[in-house]
Amino acid sequence: MRRNARSLILIIMLVILSGLVLGIQNLKIRDFERGGDTLLGLSLGLDLQGGSHLVYQANVVDELTGERIEPTPEEMAGLKRIIERRINNSGLGEPIIQLLGTDRLLVQLPGVRDPDRAKSLIGETAQLSFKHRVLNVPRPVNEISSDDIINVRVDYLPKPEDESLTEEEGDTEAETSDGSADDDATGPAFLIVQFSADGATSFANILARMQREVDIFMASGGRGPQSSIELSIHSESPIKYQLSAFEFIRINETNEYAFVLPKLKEAEEVTSKEDAESAIGENPKVSFVEILGAVDEDFGLTGENLLRAYPSQQSNSGIPIVNLEFDNDGTRKFGEKTSQIAGSPTDQIAIFLDRQELISPVVTTAITTGIATIQGGFTIERARDIALLLESGRLPVPVELIQERDVDAILGADSLEKSVKAGLIGLGLVLLFMVLNYRIPGIIASIALMIYAGILLSIFKILPVTLTLSGIAALILSIGMAVDANILIFERMKDELRLGRTLMSAINIGFDRAWPAIRDGNVSTLITCGILFWFSDQLGTTVVQGFAATLAFGVMISMFSAIVVSRTLLRLLATTRLSHRIGLFLSDAGTNKRRNEDAPTVG
Repeated sequence: MRRNARSLILIIMLVILSGLVLGIQNLKIRDFERGGDTLLGLSLGLDLQGGSHLVYQANVVDELTGERIEPTPEEMAGLKRIIERRINNSGLGEPIIQLLGTDRLLVQLPGVRDPDRAKSLIGETAQLSFKHRVLNVPRPVNEISSDDIINVRVDYLPKPEDESLTEEEGDTEAETSDGSADDDATGPAFLIVQFSADGATSFANILARMQREVDIFMASGGRGPQSSIELSIHSESPIKYQLSAFEFIRINETNEYAFVLPKLKEAEEVTSKEDAESAIGENPKVSFVEILGAVDEDFGLTGENLLRAYPSQQSNSGIPIVNLEFDNDGTRKFGEKTSQIAGSPTDQIAIFLDRQELISPVVTTAITTGIATIQGGFTIERARDIALLLESGRLPVPVELIQERDVDAILGADSLEKSVKAGLIGLGLVLLFMVLNYRIPGIIASIALMIYAGILLSIFKILPVTLTLSGIAALILSIGMAVDANILIFERMKDELRLGRTLMSAINIGFDRAWPAIRDGNVSTLITCGILFWFSDQLGTTVVQGFAATLAFGVMISMFSAIVVSRTLLRLLATTRLSHRIGLFLSDAGTNKRRNEDAPTVG
């Protein structure tokens, strides 16, 4: 009796705990959080609540040959671990991440409402780098000598409506039919320089490089300085001014380039040809200096020196920022460099994330505390993501999204509704069969099955186990296996009762003799689940893996339900008056057979 009391207390405690776990939609105990907006707060798979299905491929390329390199198993394992950490800490949900083959990674995000943010968190390598930037560095254009400049003159360009004025790739080209500018043209005068063939080629290469820098500038959201050309006109009154990449005009396919002249008189809006010729004099000479917008150099400080990164806001303005804390080596490097350039208007510290510039501040005072901040006009959410990327570490290999599939939440909800209906109908039919066929033991088995279902679902919620359509199929199958254990026990009990044993004795003997068959059957099922799980993990088939895991949990809990719950409840019934009504524990055929065997005979 004392043993039954202990078992009964254990069952009651498990029922109460399961009820609390399933009844409270969102569980939160300090840092432990479970639940959500789904059914009973369970973690549902992609096919039940919708979401994103992403497949990434490691994109490791040999810098010398340009050929793809096979990543190592250690790199892929690190890739999986870091991506899982990023998504878990971002609040986007519980991801399902698996390795596919040797160079692919499957990421499933059930219920995710912001797939673009998820892809951003996954795809960024989070490689943080710090560089010393020097602004406006002059570089003499040595590739163009004085011999490459054939002629320098001042002239007008044709009117825009002239048919000879064309545009190609952003450069305005103008020439009249005889190769000279139209004397009737109006507007500002231009300085026209005629190069030799080699000089024109060299100058075109410089301008092409400046154009590429402009493209990079625009792609980075308008961040970073731009290069320019410093033009010097050597005359009685030397003129020196800078031109951007858009302030030059090539005259058709000739070797002549037209340069905008600066305003020579403050009162005039345009520069006339006469004023320009008067200002530069006769036979002027020109020279060029390329002003590099910025020259960046590494000084040894990278994300490897980062101890901590966390988002916050400036106390005065409320601007989102990311705070960085460096280790001792990083603190030393950062302090030495900021001490060297403090107060210099042409020196900056440029901070890059995945080769994209975040901020490039001027250093006003030396920073020796090892703490820096990043502010780049981003939102609070983006500040959180940057801090998360830096905290989780950079990806060991770059990845490329090669497959993307979105599952509609409506389709998932429909699948869930149908699955729940199927499960309830199946459970109801099983319970009805047990009650009609086994009477009181059938009722006990039904109660045990309800307790089994509650315990199993609460374990799924606590761990958590991601429940998919295949998992629900495994859950229903495990219910059948739990019933199978009860049937073996009850049939052995009926045999003992027919032999005239008491109810308590029949219960004990029935459980003892049925246990080897129950044990062997369930162990063989668990071995099969282990094989299925291992093969599905190797092949990346999440459907089979979810089925195997759910079935294994169900089998283990079903053994507890049949051996502990059913036995304890039957033993309690054996201590009541119902134990004298053997007919409630046997079918009519079994009762009549026992009565006939017990009746006296005449010899």
